[in-house]
Amino acid sequence: MIKEIFIVIMLSTILVTFTISSNEIKKLTNGHSNINTSESKRYYLKNTLKETGSQNIVTGIYLEYRLFDSIFEAGILLITATGIIFISKKDETLD
Repeated sequence: MIKEIFIVIMLSTILVTFTISSNEIKKLTNGHSNINTSESKRYYLKNTLKETGSQNIVTGIYLEYRLFDSIFEAGILLITATGIIFISKKDETLD
């Protein structure tokens, strides 16, 4: 019973988070589904050296702009693996 409640809470949280994120992305892109990649490319080429101090644009973009995404993705992976292990364990107290 506790596992089912836990699963419902987790799925509800994921659904709410996804919905909020989708709405925020629509606000940031003014409702357009495609983000102008050439504008992003020009911004990165113009500002990476100035904002990051890195001569290597790829390293600058990764460390300055994308690092928090990678840390968040690793955290989500850890939480997911922990949840799968928790849910897949048999209840030893019921035996």
